[in-house]
Parts: sequence; C-alpha cells; structure tokens
Amino acid sequence: MNTISKITQIIQRQDGSEVKIVAQACFGRGLHMSIDSYFLHRQNSNSQWRLLSKNKHPDANKMSRSEYLEKGRPEFLQYLSIGEILKVTSLIGQTIGSESILNS
Repeated sequence: MNTISKITQIIQRQDGSEVKIVAQACFGRGLHMSIDSYFLHRQNSNSQWRLLSKNKHPDANKMSRSEYLEKGRPEFLQYLSIGEILKVTSLIGQTIGSESILNS
C-alpha cells in the first residue's frame, strides 16, 4: 500500500500572484509520523519563489487584537487560510488513489 509522504499545491490568486504549500511526512524517534510544511509566495509566474516566515511579529504580544490581525500574524497566514493549509496537510498518509483524494 503506497501512501502520500509529500505533496505540493500551487494556488493562483486573482491578482496573478501564486502561493505554494508543501507538506511532507517526517518520522522521529519510534517512527512516529509528524507533518512538516512550508509555504512560498511569488508575485507572478515569472518571479522567483520566496519562503514565507512562520514567525509572528516580534511585538505581537503587545498588540491589540486588531493590530495583531492586521500585521502581527506570521507572514504565511497573511497569504494563506488555515483551511487551504489543512486541505493539503490532511492528504499526508492517505493511500494513493483513494476516493477521498480524488474527490477533494
């Protein structure tokens, strides 16, 4: 049985920019699987990909809720929704060719 261990999705935005989600299975001590992910962005299909930071703004803990939502969140969350990320990461470990993958 073959399972998905790495998957990439490119999402094209209405402004012509693109965001790439890459998720992969990682195995640590005792072969317990975890999922690592990283995110890239580019202005258009001719631009170079740029890695999006997972770090929140250094002053995020001092910001009001509205300030945090505007500029304190990690950079990748300014380009992607949690739903878009979960849609990709949830495929890790699924059997290749299963109906749930074909219908997503």
